[in-house]
Amino acid sequence: MSRYIIYLLFGLLLNITTAFQGNAQSRNNFSLSYFEDVDSKYSLESVKHEKFTSTEKTYVNLGITKSTLWLKVKLKKKNIGSTAVLVVKTPLKDDIKLSYVLKSGELIEESLGVKYPHSKNKFNHLVPAFEIPVTNLKSPIVFIKVQSRYSMKVPVFIKTKEAFYKERTTEYFLGGLLVGGLFLMGIYNLFLFFSTRDSSYLLYIIALFSAILSQGYLFGILIPYLSPDFPEFSFRFPIIIMSITGVFSSWFALQFLELKKTSRFLYYTLLVLISLLLFNIVLELLKVDYLSRKLNIILIVITSIAIFLSAVYSLIKGKKIALYFTIAWTFYLFGMITFALQSLDVLPYNSFTEHIMHFGTFLEVVLLSFALGHKYKLVRDEKERLEKQTREELEQLVKEQTKELETSLEEKKVLLKEVHHRVKNNLQIVISLLDLQVASIKDIKNKEIIAQSKSRVYSMSLIHQKLYQSNNLARVNMKNYLEELFIYIQNSYSEMSNKVTYICLIDNKELTITQAVPLGLIVNELLTNSFKYGLQNKENNTLKISLVFNKDTAVLEIADSGLGFEEKEQQQGVKKSLGLFLVKSLSKQLRATSVRYFASGLFITQITIPLEKNSLIKKK
Repeated sequence: MSRYIIYLLFGLLLNITTAFQGNAQSRNNFSLSYFEDVDSKYSLESVKHEKFTSTEKTYVNLGITKSTLWLKVKLKKKNIGSTAVLVVKTPLKDDIKLSYVLKSGELIEESLGVKYPHSKNKFNHLVPAFEIPVTNLKSPIVFIKVQSRYSMKVPVFIKTKEAFYKERTTEYFLGGLLVGGLFLMGIYNLFLFFSTRDSSYLLYIIALFSAILSQGYLFGILIPYLSPDFPEFSFRFPIIIMSITGVFSSWFALQFLELKKTSRFLYYTLLVLISLLLFNIVLELLKVDYLSRKLNIILIVITSIAIFLSAVYSLIKGKKIALYFTIAWTFYLFGMITFALQSLDVLPYNSFTEHIMHFGTFLEVVLLSFALGHKYKLVRDEKERLEKQTREELEQLVKEQTKELETSLEEKKVLLKEVHHRVKNNLQIVISLLDLQVASIKDIKNKEIIAQSKSRVYSMSLIHQKLYQSNNLARVNMKNYLEELFIYIQNSYSEMSNKVTYICLIDNKELTITQAVPLGLIVNELLTNSFKYGLQNKENNTLKISLVFNKDTAVLEIADSGLGFEEKEQQQGVKKSLGLFLVKSLSKQLRATSVRYFASGLFITQITIPLEKNSLIKKK
C-alpha cells in the first residue's frame, strides 16, 4: 500500500512537470482575445465587428455568469504544422462551438460539451478537443463560443497532433492513477469496516466514494464510462455528489472527533452546514442552476474550513486521534482554497493550481485512512489496557476472595470438627453412664436392654469420631467405620464360647452422613441379633457382613448360621422387637428394600439402599 502511494505521488508530480512544459509550448502557438456577450444576443457574424479584449493568458475566467463568452484565437501556423488540436481543458461546459472558414469559403462549425453525447468527441478525450486543418484555413483566426452554467473558466491549448496524443496518454495515466488510488483506499477502508464494525469507517467510506465520483467528473475521466449518453445527468451529478461528499465528510468529522463532547458550537455549526448542503441538492434537482452552483462553492469552502477548525480545536483539547485528521484536512483545505482562488482568477491558471485540489484530495484520503487506523490502534490499545487492568483487578479480587473463603472454610472446618468431637464426647458420656447403670442392675434382661442401647449410642458416636478424625466432614469411609463397629459388637459378646468364623467384605467407599448414620444403626441391630440368635451350639458357626456398592445402589448383607425367621409368620414377634422395628423404620428412611432368605446354610438379611446423587466417592 505505501509503495503504491509513493508511485502515485511521483506520477502526480511528474505529470504536473510535464504539463508545465506542454503549456509553455502551447502559449507560443496562438494569441487569445475574448468578448463577453452579457445578453447572449450576438451571432458569429455580428460578434466579429465587436471589440475583443486581448490577454496574455491562455485562459479566460469570468466566474459563474449567465453571459456567453466569445473567444478569438489567432493561430501561429509556423509553430503548429498542417493539423492542430484545440483543447478546451474543462469538461463541464454546456456548449463549446468552434467556428472557422476553409479556403473554399465553407464555414465549419463543430460543437462539444456536456449537453452533447460524449461520442461526438471524435478524439474520445476527457475534455472537448477539436481538430483544425491549419493549412486549409482561409484565415488563421478561429472563433469559440462558450455557454456554461458552471464557472466560466475556459483554458485553451493548441497543440500538434503528436504533442496532443503524448500529453493525453500522460493525462489518462494521471486520471486513472488518481481515481484508482482513491478507489483502492476505499476498498482498503471497506475491509477495515468489516473487520472493526466501526460506523466511523462506514461514514468515511461513503464520503470517500463520493469524492471519487466528484473528482472523476471534475477531471472528466468518469463521464465516458458512467454517463456518455446522458448529458443532463453529467451536468447535474457533479454538484449533487460534491454536496453529498460535504454531508458525509461533516458527519464523519462529527463522529470521529466527538464534537458533541468537545465543542457544542462547532457541532451545531456542522449540523447547519449539513442541512444547507442537503438544501443545495434540492435546488440542483429543481434546476435552480446558477444559485445552486454559487451556493455549492461557498458551502464546500465554508464546510472545509469548519471541519479544519474542528480538527485543530480537538487537537488543542488533547485528542490524539485528531492529529492525522488535522494534517489530512490541511492538505485538502490548501488544495480547495488554491483551486477556488484560481477559479476566482486571484491565482493564475496552470497545471499546479488546476491539479492541486486532486493532489490534496488524494493526500487527505491517505492521511484520513491513517487517522482511522491510528484511532483504531488507540482504541485497541486502550481496550487492551482496560482488559489487562480489569483482569489484574479481578485476579486480585479472586485471590482475596479465595483467601477469605479458605480462611472462613478452615474456621468452619475446625468448628465442625469441634462440634463432632463434642457430640462424640457427649455420646461417650452417655455410654459411660449406661455402663454405670449396668453395674448397678442385677436383672440380666435389663442389663441386656441397656447393653443394646449402649451399642446403638456407640454406633452414632463412632460416626462423629470418624468425621472429626478425617479431612472430609461430610462423608464417612464405610469400610473403616463398619469394621470398627463390627469389632466393637464382637468384643461385646466376647464371653460367648461358640467357635465362629467371621467374614467382613466391605467396599472402600464413602457415604454422606445422612445415609451413614441410619445404615450404621441398621448394621448394629442386625449384628447384635446375629450374635444373640444366629450362632448355634456347634463348632462351625459363620457370621458374615458385606457392603457392596454398585452404580446406583449399595447392597448390605448380614448372614449367620442361625435358624432365621419368616417375617410374615412371626409378625407379632417382629412388632414387639425394638431392634427389628428400628431396622424397618431406618430402611424406610433410606428408601431401602429388604429381603430375608437362606443360602449355603446361612440365613441372610439383604438390604438394598438407593444412593443419593453424587454421594458415592471412592476412597483414594
